[in-house]
Amino acid sequence: ACPGLTLRVTASGARTWSARGLLHSGRHGRITLGDYPAIGLAEARKRATAMRAEIQGGADPLAERRAAREAERARRLAPTVAERWEEWMAVASRSANRGRGWSVAHAARAAWMLKEIVNPALGRRPLAETKRADWSALIARAHKRGPAAAGNFLRVASAFLNFAETAGWIDVPLLSRKARALAPPVAPRSRALTDDELAAVWRASEPLPTKQRALVRLLIVTAARRGEVAGITLGEVDRKARLWRIPAARMKSRRAHTVPLCDLAMAEIEAVWPADAAERAPEYRLLGLRGITPFAGFSKLKQRLDAASGIEGWVWHDLRRTARTGMARLGVPMEHAEAALAHVAQRAGLVGVYDVHDYGPQACAALRRWQAHVASLVAPQPGAEIVPLRRASAG
Repeated sequence: ACPGLTLRVTASGARTWSARGLLHSGRHGRITLGDYPAIGLAEARKRATAMRAEIQGGADPLAERRAAREAERARRLAPTVAERWEEWMAVASRSANRGRGWSVAHAARAAWMLKEIVNPALGRRPLAETKRADWSALIARAHKRGPAAAGNFLRVASAFLNFAETAGWIDVPLLSRKARALAPPVAPRSRALTDDELAAVWRASEPLPTKQRALVRLLIVTAARRGEVAGITLGEVDRKARLWRIPAARMKSRRAHTVPLCDLAMAEIEAVWPADAAERAPEYRLLGLRGITPFAGFSKLKQRLDAASGIEGWVWHDLRRTARTGMARLGVPMEHAEAALAHVAQRAGLVGVYDVHDYGPQACAALRRWQAHVASLVAPQPGAEIVPLRRASAG
């Protein structure tokens, strides 16, 4: 015999072993031991005897189980990594609207990292339960996309976790200051296309679909970042003035930038300009799918260009380096060439404090010199003398 052991049978036929006993609180309680027939009589007696011994030792199984259920419920309701990441992005977006914080491109990058890197591994887990090893593993996973991708993810993840610690979402740092060792800085690229290579890429874009060709050629003549060109909108282009005005929200520097549009650029703009432009919203994307999203598909486009041009070993960003290098060789002053690429690092510190000159006209002039050089390569005028840019001699 085993005092207090009962087999309860419900109306549906379920049979459950339980044990009744007097708890230290002075009330009787019934503690579930398991289901029959998975647990036989002998095992049920052992469990009931062990339960009585625990109660006699001062335990309160009912209170412990209730606390465990409440803890599990709180765990299920705790904000997940994905929820906290999205909350963090929303805060950064509000800052961006006030002229600070992220650019549109950086916001898109953070959202992409959440979808492709964070969510598959940690998205549904409560943020407060994650460990340093979890985030280190994500950095290792990002390495599969390349060292630069790992470094970019490390910077974004560190910013998120620092914000989470400051906001009280986590109690301890989940990435140490030494985390940089997990994704060492990548050596800067130095690839700049030669005149012949640039002309070959330009020619290779000729048979491409209109929007793809426009993207390639606008990247070459404007020296803009690929995200800026990919997202060019109807309202940003002043065809009469032949200017492309990129708003601050779309610039990495968080400063509005104006790019002149030469004949080559205008030809591509006109090719993608919608016939019903007057009926379109200013936000209409000239190069995107149905005007809704920015251009996508850079990898496949690059493969087609490489195959058609025979030029390999370069990436999209190298076109900006090519333009910047070309401006230097054309004699464009450093400050003007940097302004043409919307770089602000050279005006950091005291220089940035005291030099508040806009450099807009000089930036446009620098870009026009570069565009004229590109035109001499791909559309030379009859009788014009083409002077190729050469690498500076050492020494």
